[in-house]
Amino acid sequence: MPHQNVDIPLTVIARRPETPDHLTLVFQRPPRFEFEAGDWIDLEIPGQELAGGRTYSLSSSPGEPDLAITFKVGQSGFKRALQDLSPGDQLRMTAYGNDYDFSLRQHRSSVLIAAGVGVAPFRSMIAEMAETASGESAHLIYLNRTDEFLFKSELDGWSEQLSGVRINYVVTAGMKSKERRRILADSVDDAVHYYYIAGPPAMIEATEAVLMDAGADHHDIRIDSFDGY
Repeated sequence: MPHQNVDIPLTVIARRPETPDHLTLVFQRPPRFEFEAGDWIDLEIPGQELAGGRTYSLSSSPGEPDLAITFKVGQSGFKRALQDLSPGDQLRMTAYGNDYDFSLRQHRSSVLIAAGVGVAPFRSMIAEMAETASGESAHLIYLNRTDEFLFKSELDGWSEQLSGVRINYVVTAGMKSKERRRILADSVDDAVHYYYIAGPPAMIEATEAVLMDAGADHHDIRIDSFDGY
C-alpha cells in the first residue's frame, strides 16, 4: 500500500514481552483502518519531542482485530518512551504504508530472509497466509544471534498448517560467515519470484550481495531496513 500521511489516535491495550530484549505493543484498531501485510506505521507521542526512529513494521496481520508492533528495546528517547507505555496510554499514527513493494504477491514463490526483529513483517505475512488458507509458497530463513526466536510457536504452527510454508531457524552466534553465505545462496532458485530481506542495513547489503552472486536478479529483491535507534 502506498505511503499515506494520516493523523490517527492509537490507544495501547496491551504490552507483551516477547523476550528479555523485545516488546510487543498492541493498539486498539481504528475503525475502518485497512492495511497490507508488510506495511509500517510512523508513530508520535503527543507533547513529546524525542530523538530516535519512529517507523515500525506492523507485526499484526490485516485479519487480526488489533494492531501490533514488535521492537527491540533501546536507549533512544523515543524507544524509552514506547517501552514505558501502559494500557490506556495514547499516541498518534502519522503515516503508514509501504514504499518498497514489500508485500507478498499472489501466485509468486517467495523467500523471506529476516535478521532478529526483522521477522516482524514476515509474522504479519505468514499469519495472513494462514488466515486465508493460502496455497502460495514462502520459505522463511530466520537468522538470530541466539535461539530466542520471536513468534516461534506461532510460526511453527502455521508452517504445519500451510504446505507451502517452510522455515529455517539459523543461530548465527559462532557461525562462520562462509556458512551463512552458503545458507543464503542455497535459497536462490529459478522457481523463486521474489526475495524479501528485513533487518539492519549492513545485513541487508551483505544479503543482497550474496543473493545476486548466486544468480538472483536485483529487481526481484525487496528490502525493509530496520535501522538502529
